[in-house]
Amino acid sequence: MGTEEQLLAASIRSTIGQTSNILWRVLPLQPMSMEEADEDPSEELMELEGELRRNLNKLFRDVSILAERLHLPILCTSVSKAYDEHRDTLTQATHVFGEYMECPAFDSIRDIFASIDVMIDGQNISAVSVLQNILENTRKILVDAGISVPRNEKVVYDAVGKVINYAFHDVIVQYSLPRLIKCYKPEFAIKSAKSIVEYKLAKSEKELKTKVDELYTDTRAYVNDSGYSTFFAVIYCYDFYAHIEKVKREFQLSEVGPHWKIVVVHGGGAGQSTIAGQSVANVSAIAQPPVAGGPV
Repeated sequence: MGTEEQLLAASIRSTIGQTSNILWRVLPLQPMSMEEADEDPSEELMELEGELRRNLNKLFRDVSILAERLHLPILCTSVSKAYDEHRDTLTQATHVFGEYMECPAFDSIRDIFASIDVMIDGQNISAVSVLQNILENTRKILVDAGISVPRNEKVVYDAVGKVINYAFHDVIVQYSLPRLIKCYKPEFAIKSAKSIVEYKLAKSEKELKTKVDELYTDTRAYVNDSGYSTFFAVIYCYDFYAHIEKVKREFQLSEVGPHWKIVVVHGGGAGQSTIAGQSVANVSAIAQPPVAGGPV
C-alpha cells in the first residue's frame, strides 16, 4: 500500500464526511408536503444540490481510481455499474421520518468504499478489536474498581473510560453529534479506531426494553455520520434477564446495519445491594456469569 493510495483513501473519507454534512443541511429544505413540492426550490437548496452533485461525482471517480490502483477489478466494475445506475438520479435524496436524508447514489458508493477501506486500514481493524475487548470486559473493570452495582450509566462509563484512555490517545468523552432537533452525546468517540460508543444501563427487564428502543432512535442519528464507521452499543444489565441472543435478534430485525456492534454485559446479580429502594436477589442464587456477551 503506497502513500498515494493512503492519501487518496483519506481524501475519499473527507469527501464522504462533507457529503454527509450536505445531506443534513438539505433535510430542512426538502418539501414535506405535496403543496411544498409544487413550489420552486430555494436558491440555497439548488446550491446544496450542486455541491452534492460535485461531491458524488468526485466520490465515484476517486473510488474508481483507488480500486484500479489496488488491482481490484470486481470493485472497479461495481463502481462503474453503480454510477450507470444512478447517473440520472445522482442527487436524488428523500427524507426518512423527517430525521435524516437517504441518498441511494451516496449509499451505494459509500458501501463500495467501505469494502476497500476494510482492506487498506488494518490499523483501524486492530484498534476496533482492542476497543471491543475493553467493552466486553466492562463487568471486570467495574469489579476491579470496587463497583459491584453501578448506580447509573455515568458510573459505568467513567470507570471504563479510564481503561479506554490507557489504550487510546484520542478519546473524546461525551462527543457532540449535533442534529436538527437535538444534540446526541455518545459516551466516547475514538478517532484512531473510527468508533463511537454508546452505553445503556438496564436495571430490570422492563427497563431493558426501554433502552433497546432508545438505541433504535440513536441508530438513526448516526446513519449518515461518516467520520466514524463503527458504532458500539453496550448494554449493561444488572442481572440475567437479557439473553444475548435475544438482544441480537431484536437488532437484526431492526435493520440497523452492519456498522453497529451490540455488546451485552451481564452484571451477574447485585448481591445484597439495594437498588432504587428494591431488594435485589443474592448473586449466590445463580451461576457465575461470563464477563460479557459477544457483538452482533
